[in-house]
Amino acid sequence: MSSSLPLHVLMTTEGTYPYVSGGVSTWCDALLRNTPDVGYTLLAIMMNPHMEARFDPPVNVRGIINVPLWGTEEPSEFDISGTFAGLYEQKRRTTDDDVERAFLPIFRPFLEMVNSTSDPAAFGRLLVQLEDYFARYDYSVTMKSRPVWTAFTETMKTFATRSASTLPARAREHQMPSLFDLTECLRWLYRFLIVLTVRVPEVSVTHTTAAAFCGIPCITAKVRRGTPMIVTEHGVYLREQNLFLSRFKRLFFCKQFLLNLITSVVRANYHFADVVAPVCHYNTRWELAHGTPQHKIRVIYNGVDPETFAPGTSGGTLQMALHVVATARIDPLKDVETFLRVAARVRETHRDVRFTIFGSVADREYYAKCIALRAALRLEDAVTMGALADDVVAAYRDADVVLLTSISEAFPFSVIEAMSCERAVVASDVGGVGEAVEECGVLVRPRDVEGFANAVRQLLDDPALRARLGRRARARVLEEFRLDGSIAQYLDLYRRLGRPEAAA
Repeated sequence: MSSSLPLHVLMTTEGTYPYVSGGVSTWCDALLRNTPDVGYTLLAIMMNPHMEARFDPPVNVRGIINVPLWGTEEPSEFDISGTFAGLYEQKRRTTDDDVERAFLPIFRPFLEMVNSTSDPAAFGRLLVQLEDYFARYDYSVTMKSRPVWTAFTETMKTFATRSASTLPARAREHQMPSLFDLTECLRWLYRFLIVLTVRVPEVSVTHTTAAAFCGIPCITAKVRRGTPMIVTEHGVYLREQNLFLSRFKRLFFCKQFLLNLITSVVRANYHFADVVAPVCHYNTRWELAHGTPQHKIRVIYNGVDPETFAPGTSGGTLQMALHVVATARIDPLKDVETFLRVAARVRETHRDVRFTIFGSVADREYYAKCIALRAALRLEDAVTMGALADDVVAAYRDADVVLLTSISEAFPFSVIEAMSCERAVVASDVGGVGEAVEECGVLVRPRDVEGFANAVRQLLDDPALRARLGRRARARVLEEFRLDGSIAQYLDLYRRLGRPEAAA
């Protein structure tokens, strides 16, 4: 890689680029490829070390730091920067006495901060202290030591007792953590703090793609060196984690602990960022509610290349079989179940309509549930799902209606890509979808099967309306949501915040 690139950006991702497809990864790849004069180091938090890359990063990516949370016994397994001798010596020197003396004075206040979620500045300073500790002492030995277990259980029980003191006596015992609760919480903490073992290069700017755990190296760089920090909010991380945790009907204490931990990390991201750049105005309400000053917020909409996502002949028109398409991964947030129920309702009156969901399977258990629902609704011959499109532009062009049934979105590429292809869109009125669609499509309340079905039927029955909405949609993309305009705004941030003379 050329060392003469004037700007060096640390871009951090979590469960997305370059190992998982989807909107965030699409955005990352486009930004990297369209800023060739910027050098990047990627830090990718990933589920396990065996994931295969879905994207081939461009040549201006200087290196990739992989941080698998599961699938390893030791964080050092993925650390190629150290030597075996050095790792052995680190383990040998990490004793219970060292943990008592050097770690617990940081760890106990850290747990108190997590349980209070009230001081993001102090929380960020503690993250730096933890990072410094793990630079000298072994992570696994420390986190699995008896002193850590004792300190963790004592602190958690004290917190639970304090929280339960305001409850009726009969309810208090249900608030106290069981041995399983405490074990599960510490297990989660062990995994989510692994990122503190990573050493990142000194850079001009850090850019986290979520106000999440992937933002921790950006926070510590800001505290240590004053490195400018950008947070791009695609989905609202805190809201999506709330939705995810609501699916679990047990483990109340564990869920509350994890939500407190996530909230602390989110607020620290907002606090230390120089610029918080949500992809839609909808996200700003969450950022403001969690302490982000208005002057830090700069909305930068996602953009598409209108030359690539261009109109074409509808496959439905040529084949006389109307086609409703979704481009969405199989995931509970995409509410594929509602899509299937809408298909069933539409097929009651429009027997020949085809339905296709183009997207990877993100949640195998949920996919199995959707397959069972498709069978129960007798839609096996009507609905195809579970695979990516070989050509996503062709998929849009083959659609008569593009349908999005998500219960949570930010500013989805699937909507603006379809709009750029002059396709009529029916979409959930969630997140920033309304900001994209406005008068160019039909918005429906999430999970409103009848509302979706009626909107789809109306568009299927009225080709002139579909065409009119499609033309209006493309005009809006050309005016507001071009890729080159979006890239220019990020490049402006890099140049304004970056310090080229400090680039590694």
